[in-house]
Amino acid sequence: MHEVLEKRSRRKSANYAVVYDAIMKHIDQFSELYDCDIFTNSITEEFLDDFIIYLENQNLRHNTIVGYILKIQSMVRKASQYNYAVDSTYDEIDMRLEETNEVFLSMNEITRIYYYKFTKQDKRKAKERIRDLFVVGCLTALRYSDYSTLTKDNLQNGYIVKRTKKTNVDVKVPVHDYVKEIFAKYSGNIPSELCIQYFNKYLKIIMREIGLNDKITFSYTQGGKLVTVTSEKWELISSHTARRSAATNMYLTGRMKTLEIMKLTGHRTEQNFFRYIRLTGEDTARSISGDMFFRK
Repeated sequence: MHEVLEKRSRRKSANYAVVYDAIMKHIDQFSELYDCDIFTNSITEEFLDDFIIYLENQNLRHNTIVGYILKIQSMVRKASQYNYAVDSTYDEIDMRLEETNEVFLSMNEITRIYYYKFTKQDKRKAKERIRDLFVVGCLTALRYSDYSTLTKDNLQNGYIVKRTKKTNVDVKVPVHDYVKEIFAKYSGNIPSELCIQYFNKYLKIIMREIGLNDKITFSYTQGGKLVTVTSEKWELISSHTARRSAATNMYLTGRMKTLEIMKLTGHRTEQNFFRYIRLTGEDTARSISGDMFFRK
Protein backbone atom coordinates (compact mmCIF):
# COMPACT_ATOMS: atom_id res chain seq x y z
CA MET A 1 0.00 0.00 0.00
CA HIS A 2 2.81 2.40 0.85
CA GLU A 3 4.38 1.80 -2.57
CA VAL A 4 1.16 2.70 -4.38
CA LEU A 5 0.81 5.83 -2.27
CA GLU A 6 4.36 6.91 -3.04
CA LYS A 7 3.79 6.58 -6.79
CA ARG A 8 0.69 8.75 -6.64
CA SER A 9 2.24 11.34 -4.33
CA ARG A 10 4.86 12.25 -6.91
CA ARG A 11 2.13 13.71 -9.13
CA LYS A 12 -0.07 15.27 -6.47
CA SER A 13 -0.14 18.35 -4.26
CA ALA A 14 1.38 18.60 -0.78
CA ASN A 15 -2.12 18.40 0.69
CA TYR A 16 -2.61 15.05 -1.03
CA ALA A 17 0.37 13.59 0.82
CA VAL A 18 -0.85 14.95 4.18
CA VAL A 19 -4.30 13.35 3.81
CA TYR A 20 -2.97 10.02 2.61
CA ASP A 21 -0.29 9.97 5.31
CA ALA A 22 -3.10 10.25 7.89
CA ILE A 23 -4.91 7.33 6.24
CA MET A 24 -1.77 5.19 6.16
CA LYS A 25 -1.10 5.88 9.84
CA HIS A 26 -4.57 4.56 10.67
CA ILE A 27 -3.99 1.51 8.46
CA ASP A 28 -0.65 0.86 10.17
CA GLN A 29 -2.27 1.19 13.61
CA PHE A 30 -5.10 -1.14 12.55
CA SER A 31 -2.50 -3.62 11.28
CA GLU A 32 -0.61 -3.49 14.57
CA LEU A 33 -3.78 -3.73 16.67
CA TYR A 34 -5.01 -6.85 14.89
CA ASP A 35 -1.53 -8.26 14.10
CA CYS A 36 -2.07 -8.47 10.36
CA ASP A 37 -0.19 -7.29 7.29
CA ILE A 38 -2.14 -5.10 4.88
CA PHE A 39 -1.52 -5.49 1.15
CA THR A 40 -3.52 -4.22 -1.81
CA ASN A 41 -5.48 -7.50 -2.01
CA SER A 42 -6.18 -7.25 1.75
CA ILE A 43 -8.59 -4.37 1.10
CA THR A 44 -11.83 -6.31 0.89
CA GLU A 45 -15.40 -5.47 1.79
CA GLU A 46 -14.92 -7.28 5.09
CA PHE A 47 -11.69 -5.40 5.81
CA LEU A 48 -13.35 -2.03 5.14
CA ASP A 49 -16.30 -2.90 7.39
CA ASP A 50 -13.87 -3.66 10.23
CA PHE A 51 -11.76 -0.60 9.41
CA ILE A 52 -14.84 1.67 9.58
CA ILE A 53 -15.60 0.35 13.07
CA TYR A 54 -11.96 0.99 14.04
CA LEU A 55 -12.19 4.59 12.76
CA GLU A 56 -15.44 5.15 14.66
CA ASN A 57 -13.65 3.94 17.80
CA GLN A 58 -11.04 6.65 17.10
CA ASN A 59 -13.92 9.11 17.59
CA LEU A 60 -13.71 10.41 14.02
CA ARG A 61 -16.63 12.16 12.36
CA HIS A 62 -18.70 10.27 9.81
CA ASN A 63 -17.69 12.54 6.91
CA THR A 64 -14.00 12.14 7.75
CA ILE A 65 -14.45 8.37 7.67
CA VAL A 66 -16.32 8.56 4.35
CA GLY A 67 -13.46 10.62 2.91
CA TYR A 68 -10.91 8.07 4.09
CA ILE A 69 -12.84 5.11 2.66
CA LEU A 70 -13.32 6.81 -0.71
CA LYS A 71 -9.61 7.57 -0.90
CA ILE A 72 -8.65 4.01 0.03
CA GLN A 73 -10.95 2.69 -2.69
CA SER A 74 -9.38 5.13 -5.15
CA MET A 75 -5.93 3.97 -4.12
CA VAL A 76 -6.82 0.29 -4.60
CA ARG A 77 -8.45 1.10 -7.95
CA LYS A 78 -5.21 2.75 -9.04
CA ALA A 79 -3.21 -0.22 -7.69
CA SER A 80 -5.14 -2.54 -10.00
CA GLN A 81 -4.06 -0.35 -12.92
CA TYR A 82 -0.47 -0.80 -11.76
CA ASN A 83 -1.10 -4.58 -11.97
CA TYR A 84 -1.09 -5.15 -8.22
CA ALA A 85 -3.32 -7.95 -6.97
CA VAL A 86 -6.63 -6.61 -5.63
CA ASP A 87 -9.87 -8.08 -4.32
CA SER A 88 -12.84 -6.75 -6.29
CA THR A 89 -15.10 -6.60 -3.22
CA TYR A 90 -13.29 -3.42 -2.05
CA ASP A 91 -15.77 -1.44 -4.16
CA GLU A 92 -18.84 -2.94 -2.48
CA ILE A 93 -18.75 -0.42 0.38
CA ASP A 94 -20.95 2.57 -0.49
CA MET A 95 -21.02 5.35 2.10
CA ARG A 96 -22.84 8.69 1.89
CA LEU A 97 -21.72 12.04 3.24
CA GLU A 98 -23.86 13.69 5.89
CA GLU A 99 -25.12 17.24 5.50
CA THR A 100 -22.57 19.52 7.12
CA ASN A 101 -23.03 22.54 9.38
CA GLU A 102 -21.67 24.88 6.73
CA VAL A 103 -23.65 28.11 6.46
CA PHE A 104 -24.01 30.78 3.81
CA LEU A 105 -24.65 34.50 4.00
CA SER A 106 -27.54 36.05 2.09
CA MET A 107 -26.99 39.15 -0.04
CA ASN A 108 -28.78 41.18 2.65
CA GLU A 109 -26.32 39.89 5.25
CA ILE A 110 -23.34 40.60 2.98
CA THR A 111 -24.62 44.16 2.47
CA ARG A 112 -25.04 44.52 6.23
CA ILE A 113 -21.45 43.34 6.74
CA TYR A 114 -20.12 45.63 4.02
CA TYR A 115 -21.70 48.80 5.42
CA TYR A 116 -21.12 48.05 9.09
CA LYS A 117 -19.32 50.89 10.90
CA PHE A 118 -16.80 49.77 13.49
CA THR A 119 -17.29 52.20 16.35
CA LYS A 120 -14.58 50.93 18.66
CA GLN A 121 -11.16 52.33 17.82
CA ASP A 122 -9.46 49.17 19.09
CA LYS A 123 -8.13 47.43 15.97
CA ARG A 124 -10.72 49.19 13.81
CA LYS A 125 -8.46 49.32 10.74
CA ALA A 126 -7.49 45.67 11.13
CA LYS A 127 -11.16 44.67 11.39
CA GLU A 128 -12.01 46.70 8.29
CA ARG A 129 -9.25 44.98 6.32
CA ILE A 130 -10.48 41.52 7.28
CA ARG A 131 -14.12 42.47 6.64
CA ASP A 132 -13.33 43.96 3.24
CA LEU A 133 -11.28 40.95 2.16
CA PHE A 134 -14.07 38.62 3.27
CA VAL A 135 -16.65 40.60 1.25
CA VAL A 136 -14.44 40.22 -1.84
CA GLY A 137 -14.58 36.46 -1.30
CA CYS A 138 -18.36 36.59 -0.87
CA LEU A 139 -18.76 38.21 -4.29
CA THR A 140 -16.21 36.32 -6.39
CA ALA A 141 -16.66 32.63 -5.39
CA LEU A 142 -12.87 32.33 -5.13
CA ARG A 143 -11.14 30.18 -2.52
CA TYR A 144 -9.32 31.97 0.29
CA SER A 145 -5.97 31.09 -1.30
CA ASP A 146 -7.11 33.05 -4.36
CA TYR A 147 -9.14 35.98 -3.01
CA SER A 148 -6.49 36.68 -0.36
CA THR A 149 -3.78 37.06 -3.01
CA LEU A 150 -5.56 39.40 -5.43
CA THR A 151 -3.69 42.48 -6.64
CA LYS A 152 -4.64 45.38 -8.88
CA ASP A 153 -3.21 43.37 -11.80
CA ASN A 154 -6.06 40.88 -11.39
CA LEU A 155 -8.61 43.63 -12.06
CA GLN A 156 -8.93 43.78 -15.84
CA ASN A 157 -11.68 45.56 -17.80
CA GLY A 158 -14.39 44.95 -15.26
CA TYR A 159 -13.37 41.37 -14.44
CA ILE A 160 -11.32 39.59 -11.80
CA VAL A 161 -8.89 37.42 -13.74
CA LYS A 162 -7.03 34.85 -11.67
CA ARG A 163 -5.22 31.55 -12.07
CA THR A 164 -6.45 29.46 -9.18
CA LYS A 165 -3.92 27.97 -6.81
CA LYS A 166 -5.64 24.66 -6.11
CA THR A 167 -6.77 23.69 -9.61
CA ASN A 168 -4.36 25.78 -11.71
CA VAL A 169 -7.06 27.02 -14.07
CA ASP A 170 -7.82 30.56 -15.20
CA VAL A 171 -11.11 32.05 -14.03
CA LYS A 172 -12.76 35.30 -15.07
CA VAL A 173 -15.33 36.74 -12.67
CA PRO A 174 -17.38 39.91 -13.29
CA VAL A 175 -16.54 42.55 -10.70
CA HIS A 176 -19.35 43.40 -8.27
CA ASP A 177 -19.75 47.10 -7.41
CA TYR A 178 -18.70 46.44 -3.79
CA VAL A 179 -15.51 44.79 -5.03
CA LYS A 180 -14.78 47.80 -7.25
CA GLU A 181 -15.23 50.08 -4.25
CA ILE A 182 -12.90 47.93 -2.13
CA PHE A 183 -10.20 48.02 -4.80
CA ALA A 184 -10.60 51.81 -4.99
CA LYS A 185 -10.52 52.14 -1.19
CA TYR A 186 -7.10 50.50 -1.06
CA SER A 187 -5.81 52.07 -4.29
CA GLY A 188 -5.82 48.67 -5.94
CA ASN A 189 -3.83 47.00 -3.17
CA ILE A 190 -6.57 45.20 -1.28
CA PRO A 191 -5.64 43.42 1.98
CA SER A 192 -3.74 40.26 1.16
CA GLU A 193 -1.48 37.51 2.43
CA LEU A 194 -3.18 37.37 5.83
CA CYS A 195 -2.51 34.11 7.69
CA ILE A 196 -5.69 32.05 7.37
CA GLN A 197 -5.66 31.12 11.07
CA TYR A 198 -5.43 34.81 12.04
CA PHE A 199 -8.09 35.68 9.46
CA ASN A 200 -10.57 33.08 10.72
CA LYS A 201 -10.01 33.96 14.37
CA TYR A 202 -10.79 37.64 13.91
CA LEU A 203 -13.49 37.03 11.29
CA LYS A 204 -15.60 35.33 13.97
CA ILE A 205 -15.01 38.25 16.34
CA ILE A 206 -16.13 40.66 13.63
CA MET A 207 -19.22 38.63 12.73
CA ARG A 208 -20.21 38.50 16.41
CA GLU A 209 -19.77 42.29 16.71
CA ILE A 210 -21.95 42.81 13.64
CA GLY A 211 -24.62 40.72 15.33
CA LEU A 212 -24.92 37.59 13.20
CA ASN A 213 -26.25 35.62 16.15
CA ASP A 214 -29.12 33.60 14.69
CA LYS A 215 -29.37 30.21 16.41
CA ILE A 216 -28.51 27.29 14.13
CA THR A 217 -29.05 23.66 15.17
CA PHE A 218 -27.30 20.87 13.30
CA SER A 219 -26.46 17.22 13.82
CA TYR A 220 -23.52 15.05 12.87
CA THR A 221 -22.24 11.56 13.61
CA GLN A 222 -19.03 11.23 15.57
CA GLY A 223 -17.63 8.02 16.95
CA GLY A 224 -20.71 6.25 15.57
CA LYS A 225 -23.07 8.38 17.68
CA LEU A 226 -25.41 11.19 16.65
CA VAL A 227 -24.43 14.56 18.13
CA THR A 228 -26.79 17.56 18.04
CA VAL A 229 -25.38 21.05 18.57
CA THR A 230 -26.86 24.56 18.61
CA SER A 231 -24.53 27.44 17.73
CA GLU A 232 -24.85 31.10 16.86
CA LYS A 233 -24.25 31.84 13.20
CA TRP A 234 -21.04 33.85 13.75
CA GLU A 235 -19.42 30.77 15.29
CA LEU A 236 -19.87 28.85 12.03
CA ILE A 237 -18.49 31.51 9.69
CA SER A 238 -15.00 31.03 8.26
CA SER A 239 -12.95 32.09 5.25
CA HIS A 240 -14.64 29.37 3.18
CA THR A 241 -18.13 30.72 3.97
CA ALA A 242 -17.37 33.45 1.44
CA ARG A 243 -17.02 31.08 -1.49
CA ARG A 244 -20.05 29.01 -0.47
CA SER A 245 -22.12 32.20 -0.08
CA ALA A 246 -21.13 33.46 -3.51
CA ALA A 247 -22.07 30.18 -5.21
CA THR A 248 -25.39 29.95 -3.36
CA ASN A 249 -26.37 33.56 -4.03
CA MET A 250 -25.46 33.27 -7.70
CA TYR A 251 -27.77 30.28 -7.96
CA LEU A 252 -30.57 32.02 -6.05
CA THR A 253 -30.69 34.90 -8.53
CA GLY A 254 -32.33 32.48 -10.95
CA ARG A 255 -30.59 34.33 -13.77
CA MET A 256 -27.43 32.25 -13.99
CA LYS A 257 -27.23 28.74 -15.38
CA THR A 258 -25.86 26.11 -13.04
CA LEU A 259 -23.10 25.19 -15.49
CA GLU A 260 -22.04 28.83 -15.72
CA ILE A 261 -21.64 29.04 -11.95
CA MET A 262 -19.79 25.71 -11.94
CA LYS A 263 -17.26 27.26 -14.33
CA LEU A 264 -16.43 29.73 -11.54
CA THR A 265 -16.51 27.27 -8.64
CA GLY A 266 -14.73 24.42 -10.43
CA HIS A 267 -17.35 21.77 -9.61
CA ARG A 268 -17.35 19.02 -12.21
CA THR A 269 -20.80 17.56 -11.55
CA GLU A 270 -24.16 19.11 -10.70
CA GLN A 271 -24.54 16.56 -7.90
CA ASN A 272 -21.43 17.88 -6.15
CA PHE A 273 -22.44 21.48 -6.85
CA PHE A 274 -25.86 21.09 -5.25
CA ARG A 275 -24.28 19.34 -2.28
CA TYR A 276 -21.91 22.29 -1.94
CA ILE A 277 -24.35 25.19 -2.01
CA ARG A 278 -26.65 25.88 0.92
CA LEU A 279 -30.41 26.18 0.36
CA THR A 280 -33.11 26.06 3.02
CA GLY A 281 -36.72 25.25 2.18
CA GLU A 282 -37.51 28.96 2.49
CA ASP A 283 -34.70 29.85 0.06
CA THR A 284 -35.99 27.36 -2.49
CA ALA A 285 -39.58 28.57 -2.14
CA ARG A 286 -38.49 32.18 -2.63
CA SER A 287 -36.36 31.35 -5.67
CA ILE A 288 -39.17 29.54 -7.52
CA SER A 289 -42.10 31.72 -6.39
CA GLY A 290 -42.05 33.79 -9.56
CA ASP A 291 -42.05 30.80 -11.89
CA MET A 292 -44.86 30.60 -14.49
CA PHE A 293 -45.98 27.31 -12.94
CA PHE A 294 -47.45 29.24 -10.02
CA ARG A 295 -49.40 31.69 -12.18
CA LYS A 296 -52.77 31.38 -13.92
